[in-house]
Amino acid sequence: MRYIDLTLQVKKTNRVYKQAEVQTKKNIVMGHVGTHFDIYGDIQVPMEYMQARGILFDVSHIKGREVTLDDIDLDYVRPGDFVMFRTGAIERHPYGSNLYFSDSVQFSWELIEGLSMERIKFIGIDAPDLRKGKEHIEADKICLKYGTFVLENLVNLDKIEAEQPCKIM
Repeated sequence: MRYIDLTLQVKKTNRVYKQAEVQTKKNIVMGHVGTHFDIYGDIQVPMEYMQARGILFDVSHIKGREVTLDDIDLDYVRPGDFVMFRTGAIERHPYGSNLYFSDSVQFSWELIEGLSMERIKFIGIDAPDLRKGKEHIEADKICLKYGTFVLENLVNLDKIEAEQPCKIM
C-alpha cells in the first residue's frame, strides 16, 4: 500500500505563519495555518471519521466561475466518504500569497448543500475555502449541520487518481 501525505507543511518563514504568531489570540489563529478544518461551537469529530473511503474530483480546469453540481458525478459519492477536490490553487500559487487566497475558485451553494446532504464525512480542498469572505463561515456551517467537515489547504492531490476510490486515514 502506498501512503500519500495530504497535509501542508508550513515553515516559520511563511507569511501566514508570521502573521499568526503576532496575533492576540495566537492559539486560535495558528489553528488556521496550513491544513486544517474549522469547527464552530462544541462539535467533536467522531472517531469513526478517522478512516474513510476517499474519492477525488479534479476540477483544476475550472477558472472564472464556480464549481457546480454539474461539474461532478454524485454517483461516485457514498455516505461516509471523504470527498476531495483538486482545484489546482495550491499548485498555481504559493500558500500564503495574495493570489492563493484571491484566485481560488468558489463552490456553488447547490454543490455545498448537495455534497453535505450525501452525509459525507469530509470535503477536502487544495484551496483556502469553499466560499470567500463572510460566506466562508456560512459554507462551513452548512456542512457541519449535516456532520460534514471541510479540510482546507490539502496538498499532493495530483498524486491521487480522480474518480477512483482510495482509503483515507
